[in-house]
Amino acid sequence: MQEDIVARDRFMFTLEWLMALFERHPSALHFGLIHVCFHDKESLGNAYGAKNAMEMLCHLARELRSVFRKTDLIARFGTDFWILAPYALPETVTDKVKQFVEVASQNGFDIVDRDIAIFELPNVEILSNKALNTPAKLLEHLKATRQIAARWEQSPVTP
Repeated sequence: MQEDIVARDRFMFTLEWLMALFERHPSALHFGLIHVCFHDKESLGNAYGAKNAMEMLCHLARELRSVFRKTDLIARFGTDFWILAPYALPETVTDKVKQFVEVASQNGFDIVDRDIAIFELPNVEILSNKALNTPAKLLEHLKATRQIAARWEQSPVTP
């Protein structure tokens, strides 16, 4: 749990730095921001038990931080995961999503519905919005207005 708090703080600090960098140099750095939502705590609690679900989420966050690049930052906010991935090509972000799904499946989340949204930043329209001047406001806005890029659901078993 402490590891999640440290990772979340590092993620928010870096996102704030990137937002400040954008103000001075709008095209200096490109990165992908991936949001994975495992829906609500109640659904996970009903599926696995509250304590077990929390342990599984913490373990998944730890696993992701160990298999992703050191430059990729992973933060967990309850049942939401945010991944900040510097990249040169859009395929890099797609690979991260595939890697996330694989690691989540290996950690027992293969039967849980999850929504995945991918944001390419810098996005002038979003980052120029003065109402979104903090990382927390930016993430809240992205989560609320996201268009789901992909939904992974358990495939029906065929006899």
